[in-house]
Amino acid sequence: MIAGVYLFILVPLASAVVLFFLRRLQFITAIMAASMAGVLGVGAFWLPLDRAVELGGRQVALGEPVTLLGRQLVMTAANRVELAAIFLMAAALFLLGARLGSGQLFFPLGMAVTGLLSAALVIRPFVFSALFLTIAALMATILFQSSGQTRGAFRYLVLMTLALPAFMIANWMIDSYQYNPTDAALPRSIMLALAGGFALLLGVVPFHIWIRPSVEESSPVAAAFVLTVSNSVNWFLLLDVLQEYPWLVAQQDIFRILQLLGLLTAAVGAVLAFSSSDFSHVMGYGVVADYGCTLVALGTRTSAGLSAVMLATVARPASLAVLALGIALARERLGSSRFEKLAGQGWSNPWTTAALTAGGFSLAGIPPLAGFVGRWAQTRVLATAMPWYFIAVLGATLGVAAGALRGMDYLLQPPPESVMSPADRTRAREPRLMIVLVVLSLLLALAFGLFPGMIESAMRAVVSSYTFISTP
Repeated sequence: MIAGVYLFILVPLASAVVLFFLRRLQFITAIMAASMAGVLGVGAFWLPLDRAVELGGRQVALGEPVTLLGRQLVMTAANRVELAAIFLMAAALFLLGARLGSGQLFFPLGMAVTGLLSAALVIRPFVFSALFLTIAALMATILFQSSGQTRGAFRYLVLMTLALPAFMIANWMIDSYQYNPTDAALPRSIMLALAGGFALLLGVVPFHIWIRPSVEESSPVAAAFVLTVSNSVNWFLLLDVLQEYPWLVAQQDIFRILQLLGLLTAAVGAVLAFSSSDFSHVMGYGVVADYGCTLVALGTRTSAGLSAVMLATVARPASLAVLALGIALARERLGSSRFEKLAGQGWSNPWTTAALTAGGFSLAGIPPLAGFVGRWAQTRVLATAMPWYFIAVLGATLGVAAGALRGMDYLLQPPPESVMSPADRTRAREPRLMIVLVVLSLLLALAFGLFPGMIESAMRAVVSSYTFISTP
C-alpha cells in the first residue's frame, strides 16, 4: 500500500527533475507542468481519506499517516482541500506562463516549490513546516530574477529566512512549556515569537518591502505564483498552528495582534496603491491591502471570519492572474506598465486595457469580479462585529480601486493623432492567443464573482475542520 501523502510530495519533485532537462521546450514543459499539477489538484479532491483506492494496480491510502525520519506526515480533511487549491492555482499559472515569458526555469522550479509546500502542509511538528517553507523560498527566489535584478529577490530571501529562527525559538519554548505548564510568562513569549514569524512569512507591514520590487523586476506570472501559491501555504500553516495549540489560542491577545497587524497592513497598502504610478505597484500594494483585510477578518475569531479568509485566499489568484496577464502584455507590446507610458494606448490595445483594469478592480474587491467574493465576506462579518474595522476594510477597497482607476484614466486618454499609421495599427494588433487568454481569465474572474457557490462546499468543509474559532 502506498501512502497517498507521498504522491503530493515526491511526484512534483520528480516532475521538476524531468522538466529541468526539457526546459528548452518551453511550451511542452508548460503543458506537462500544468497537466501534472491539475491531476494532483483533482486527485486531492477525489481520493477519499477514510479508505484506500486502487491506482495503477496499487492501493493508495490518502489518509494513512506515515513516519519519515522520525517525523510524522499526516493528511487532514483541511489539508486535502488546501493541497487541491495550491495545485490548481499552480496549474492555471503554468498555462499562463507558457506565453508570458516566464523563463525556462519557471516550470521545473514551480513544480519543485509546490512539492516542498505540500510537505510543509502535512509534516508535524510545525517547525519542520517552517524549514520546508524556507527551502521553497530559496527556490522561489530564482523565479524573481528573470530580469537580472535582485533587489526584490534578496529582500524576499532575507525575510523568509529570518522567519525560521523565530519558529525554532517558538518550538523550543513550546517544548519547555509542556514541562513547565505553570510558567505564566512562556505563553506570551511563544505568542510573540509566532506572531513575529508569521508577520515575516505573510508579508505584513513593515515586512512587505519585498513585494513591490519583486513584482517590478520579475515576470508577472512568477510574482503571481509566489504571491498566491507560496503565500497561501503560509496562511494555511497559521491556521494549523492555531488549531494544534488550543492553550495558545486561549491567549486572546494573539487575535488582537492579528487585528492590529491587519489594520496597519490594510491602511498602508491602500494608501500606497492609491498613490501608485504603475500597474505593477497596484498589483503589489493591492496584495498588501488584501493581506491586511484578511488578517482583520481572521482576528474576529468567528466561523464567518474564517470563511472570509478562505474565500479571499482562493479568489486572490483569479484576480492576480488577470492583472499579471495585463502587465505582461503591456510590457511586451508597449514596453512598460507605468501609467504615463500607457497614455492613450487603451484604444489600440483594448484587451490589454481590459486585463489591467479588470485585474486591478478585482484585486480591490469590486463586484462582480472574483475579489468581491472575499471582500464582501470580510465586510459582512466586520460590519456587525467591529464597525470601525469595517470602515478600514472599505477604505482599503477604495484605495486599491482608485489606483486602478487612475491607470485606466491614462489608458483611455485621447490617443495622439500621428503616433501610428493605419497600416502600423493593423500589424500591431494584439495576438490572438493573448486575447484568448485574457477572455478566459476574465471569464474565470467573473465566474468566481457571480457563482461563489461552486467553491462554497469545499470552503465549508475546511472551516468546519478548525475548532479553535469556537474556543471560549
